[in-house]
Amino acid sequence: MPVLTGERPAGSSSRTVARNGALYFLSLGLPAITALFLVPVTVRALGPARFGLLALAWAVAEGSGMFDFGLGRATVRFVADATEKGLDRLREIILASVFSQTAAGILAGILLFALTPVLVERVFSITPDAAPEASAMFRVLALHLPVLLAAAALRSSLEGAQRFDISAALRIPGSIASVAIPAGMAHAGYSLAAIMWALLGVRVVLVLASAFAVSRSLKLGPWRLPRSWLVLIEMLRYSGWVALSTALGPVLGSFDRFAVGAIVGVAGLGLYTGAAESATRFLLIPVTAFSALLPALAATDARGARDRALHVTRAARRQLAALLFPLCLTLFAFAPAILSWWLGSDFAAAGTALRILTVGVFFNGLAHLPLALLYGSNRPDLPAKIHVVQAALYIPLTYMLVKSLGINGAAIAWAARSAADLVLYETVTRRALGRPASDDNERSRASSLSLTGSGLVAAFLAALWVRDVSLPAALVTVGLGLAVYLALGWTRVLSPAERHAWATTVFRMKEKPQ
Repeated sequence: MPVLTGERPAGSSSRTVARNGALYFLSLGLPAITALFLVPVTVRALGPARFGLLALAWAVAEGSGMFDFGLGRATVRFVADATEKGLDRLREIILASVFSQTAAGILAGILLFALTPVLVERVFSITPDAAPEASAMFRVLALHLPVLLAAAALRSSLEGAQRFDISAALRIPGSIASVAIPAGMAHAGYSLAAIMWALLGVRVVLVLASAFAVSRSLKLGPWRLPRSWLVLIEMLRYSGWVALSTALGPVLGSFDRFAVGAIVGVAGLGLYTGAAESATRFLLIPVTAFSALLPALAATDARGARDRALHVTRAARRQLAALLFPLCLTLFAFAPAILSWWLGSDFAAAGTALRILTVGVFFNGLAHLPLALLYGSNRPDLPAKIHVVQAALYIPLTYMLVKSLGINGAAIAWAARSAADLVLYETVTRRALGRPASDDNERSRASSLSLTGSGLVAAFLAALWVRDVSLPAALVTVGLGLAVYLALGWTRVLSPAERHAWATTVFRMKEKPQ
């Protein structure tokens, strides 16, 4: 999603930030569209229980960042700063990041390989007949961890240098492969371990391509060990708090699925994963905003322009809320029907969980922006402290809710944590960094967003009432409500400069970065 302010933050034009956001969104959006069509193929080929095992593998891969000691986000910030300070420092930062994260991935892979019997036999509710396949899958997955962390380090280097064009070109085939290979091989009858081997081959090829791209585009030269590891020590000083967040973040983000798998079983996890995948696809929009803003905010803060960073973040939050709200509202209103159409009638039973998760997605999405501001302003300690408190409360809460309410309990716990994220990040941001200067125009646009959002809610309530009488009439009501919302949002919620920036981004995507 392009996060546009229509103004020029220090160190990076708004058009560059917008273009970076659009490229990042494309790198996540194309795989998401692919998954829309291919995940149902995988579900039907594997069945709920084996799909639940595959979901565990996806969760482990997504959570591999917990082993990077915070160096992923530290790399983005340090590379953004080093692009202004000389090639030698930039080279040392990238080399130290890539080699250290790859080493961490090797250690993590050894740990996962050793713990496989415990995970299969004691942690997850895996039936004896599925245990051999699960064990083989986890052991191959252990080989993915160093590859995934090396890829993350290389991607962070490109994004810190604001080379989102190269990053997107490399991310798209890997992300599409992660859903296309399981769909094709599951349909052909291959085992989960064979699927993991095929994915590993693709990821190794993409890491080699990424290393070549980083070396050429950033003028890194030949790959070798850093001349000095002092820069790594400097990065670790910054990333100490980030490491804590990076370790706890994936645990907090994926614990609901692990809890469902351990308590309800892999069949229940299959249902819950279908609902979670439907809801969290929308998170690619705020993740795009976070990734595009972080290097720009870091560069802005390095120049002492904190007021501009606060202004940019506030404008981005308004635009993000305007975009997320109709998407989440549509998914909330028609959750059971969407699950039934997408994954099959059996998954309609997870409709209530999907509705709860959709509310959490809205809050979670908005929480990405104050988080980006805190990282960009060199305050990674504050999110880390929040994550420590959340871990102490969220993990036992999730366990109790899943034990008593099943997959709906997991959804409630996840949504509650997402709402707490937004409140806590906003609170600590205002106390640590201050508020942006008062702006009557900004207040007017925020009020317009609230009014148009309320009108859209009324239109959806009317559509749900009309649906019992006539489905075509309900669809017309929803369509009219969305049309009015978009028209008012374009004219009343976006400023003239923002409208121009959005239009420029849409029609000039082929421009070179500035």
